[in-house]
Amino acid sequence: MDIDELLGEYTKIFRFRRLFIRDLSITRRGFLYFLISFVFCTISLNYIVVFILEFNPQELLFNGLGSTLVMAIFLTIVIAGFTVDKVKNRVNFLLICAPITLVGLVFILFGDWFNLIGFSLMILSTGFFIIDLLTIYIHESNILNRGRLLGYLFFTAFIISHLIMIFTYGNTFLVIIVESALLILIYYISKRYNYKETNERLTSTKSFFQILTGSYHILGYLLVFLIFGYILGNAFSTYGELNISPFIFVPLFMFLFIIIGVGLDNFGRKWTFGAGLLLISSIFLFASIFQNAIIYNSIFFGGSIPIIFMILFTLSADFSTERNTIKYRAKMICTFLLVFMMGLIAGVLIHYVFNQVYTSNPIYFYWIPPYLQGLSPFLLIATLVWINTLPEILSYKEADWADSLISLYVFNSSAICLYTKDFKPDKKTNIPSEDLITGGFTGIIGLISEITNQNKNLNIIDKEGVKIYFSYGKSVISALISTKYLPVLSKKLDIFTRSFERQFEYELVNFTGKINPFYTAKKLVYRYFK
Repeated sequence: MDIDELLGEYTKIFRFRRLFIRDLSITRRGFLYFLISFVFCTISLNYIVVFILEFNPQELLFNGLGSTLVMAIFLTIVIAGFTVDKVKNRVNFLLICAPITLVGLVFILFGDWFNLIGFSLMILSTGFFIIDLLTIYIHESNILNRGRLLGYLFFTAFIISHLIMIFTYGNTFLVIIVESALLILIYYISKRYNYKETNERLTSTKSFFQILTGSYHILGYLLVFLIFGYILGNAFSTYGELNISPFIFVPLFMFLFIIIGVGLDNFGRKWTFGAGLLLISSIFLFASIFQNAIIYNSIFFGGSIPIIFMILFTLSADFSTERNTIKYRAKMICTFLLVFMMGLIAGVLIHYVFNQVYTSNPIYFYWIPPYLQGLSPFLLIATLVWINTLPEILSYKEADWADSLISLYVFNSSAICLYTKDFKPDKKTNIPSEDLITGGFTGIIGLISEITNQNKNLNIIDKEGVKIYFSYGKSVISALISTKYLPVLSKKLDIFTRSFERQFEYELVNFTGKINPFYTAKKLVYRYFK
């Protein structure tokens, strides 16, 4: 292989890593925890959705059992938004919600009106489970990897849960056994993977209402999801029953999770959203070429559902990671879901009312069917124009975070520098020694603690265009110097500090003053900061 071929292969690998792997800084234990939890709730959701789709859209609103389930979904979203944000130990709360799902499945075994109790409990517990899980996910992810990581989790969880549902073949007793086994796995992993909210993260200088009304782009995207909900509700009502071909629906549904996730992290939220809208609009506009309604349903719902929910969860997560909004992560997710649900029900109701009017006098109201068919593509095109006026959330300053890095220091409580990395060696002159710098950091941290008389750690120093981020472990403190304030850098530094302590646990416990063993930390630096 000559040098040109070698460079070509390296370029392909680099492009692949940049698109699919870059910035996926999550521990194996963390990924496994999320994957099993997503599989657990995906099985429950699959079970709920299959039951709900036995009703036609009108029965869901006007039938006693159907309307009760819809009301249960609404109440779950509203209550979860207010409840989950107040919980400190989110992992333990997850373990409280999960068994309620099993209780609901037990009720379903008895059939008849026990179904109402069983599915209501499942909707309540699964809703709380998902919202709680997503708030933990928001904490573990960042704006640079959130879309792809969520796409990979959904893709893998859907495959596993789909295989399990095929294996159980709708047998409720087998589903209970499988869900119980998954719950035991979640419990086992949660003993090592734990996450608790701090009082600092649960405080905000603004109310949630002030945040919503004071942000043009949040309101703008909420309007988009209201329209999306209407379009889906109108489409569902048009065909009455969701008859689909699994050979078309399942592959499209699964792979779009990855495609949308990659697009969100690499091309930006707004442009990926716009591309998704364009795809759905094209399906509407060229609907006449699908002679078979089953094929059309499979393509439309298989394409629109992943697009809507991937972007909904990613955007609601992005909007709830700022200093004043991090307290309201559950409320933000539930607000987006609630607005989408309102649009969905509005689509069903409007379609039903117009249909009744048309049926009463089809000659006079001949214009109603083409109006209902043409309204959705028109709204999609109008929404596409509206999205272009909204700001991009994934800004270039965040995408180019690596260019802002200056240097990294890892030191212990005695101010001994264990490891240092200079990201711009050519631009530095007359820099003091590493131990002198880390000694200064230790002095500043201690002095501020004495002055404020508080045990809170200093997280950042902002001085004339230079930002110094601090992350605290059990044995070491990491300091990252940058030219920009980017929340993603704090997240990366926290993950790096945990990984550093885990890799050098023995050396830190038995530290005798030798820093040579920490030289291999350059692999961690390459992993998290390159």
